[in-house]
Amino acid sequence: MQRLVRLLIVVLLGLVVGVAAYVGSLILTNPGPRDAIGWTLLAPLPSARGETAAAVSQGRLYVVGGMTGLAGQATAEVSVYDPASNTWETAPDLPAARHHAGAAALDRTLFVAGGGPTAEDWTPQPMLWSLPAGAEAWQELAPMPEGRLGHRMVAVDGRLFVIGGVGSTGNVLIYDPATDAWTAGAPMAVPRDHLAAVAVDSEIWAIGGRSGGQIHSRVDVYDTTTDAWREGPPLPQPTSGASEGVVGGVILVSGGENPGGAGGVVDRHWLLDTAAGAIAAWQPLSPPPLPVHGAHGAVIDGSFVIVGGASRQGAYSRLSWSAFAQAYRP
Repeated sequence: MQRLVRLLIVVLLGLVVGVAAYVGSLILTNPGPRDAIGWTLLAPLPSARGETAAAVSQGRLYVVGGMTGLAGQATAEVSVYDPASNTWETAPDLPAARHHAGAAALDRTLFVAGGGPTAEDWTPQPMLWSLPAGAEAWQELAPMPEGRLGHRMVAVDGRLFVIGGVGSTGNVLIYDPATDAWTAGAPMAVPRDHLAAVAVDSEIWAIGGRSGGQIHSRVDVYDTTTDAWREGPPLPQPTSGASEGVVGGVILVSGGENPGGAGGVVDRHWLLDTAAGAIAAWQPLSPPPLPVHGAHGAVIDGSFVIVGGASRQGAYSRLSWSAFAQAYRP
């Protein structure tokens, strides 16, 4: 019996050493930034993390919450990038840690909605928090009608629109700051989470994403004035968790992932000029120095910016959180 116990201990130790060596090799071989036409690297994020939310308010970029470390723990950290000085500073922490949340700015106020509370608990949360200009703490506002996670929140014409995400419905959720109240809009034809979304005039473009284990190239366009959806030109390749931005009606989409074991990070960067109307189509551009997923895109001072994210897919993300800030000027 003692010999059997010793043998089991040796086997277990061997497995532990093997797993540690495998994890260590993945960390040591994480890809680094490469030269990329049209791209530059900005000052790095103070802490490497992904599955963040991001929004531009008062000319500065806010990177909110996310996941960090080998355990993929959720964080309440809020980092603020100043393009004038190419430096980062801190803003008040969120009231609680959140990952896979949504963020948007409206009238000098930053808003954050939904997300999950911990690495173990991915229950979509319904809360809405705001940080007005100059405030030293976040304010709690009326919660969403349902929790959402892996969604996007977009500001259009004085209202906030929550698009997609894991939730009990596929409805658009609409918040009016004037009344601190929510209403429900028309659902997407194909509800999905981990999508990208941008506003072009009064329309919101919902791009890619995933649902039920399927990665989508689908694009749907929501008209905020008529509460109606139409189908847009699909991406050349399915992706989820991509970064997005829009400059003068030109939509930029970069990276993303296929989180399955045989998947990977999508090493692509596309452009679509919405001014082309019915003949608009996605065009390839030079991919970023470091393809990532789990980082909201943003546009600041005319540059499309990707901050943080992960350079490996799915469960391997926690081995490859990034602090790099990458900027592309169309």
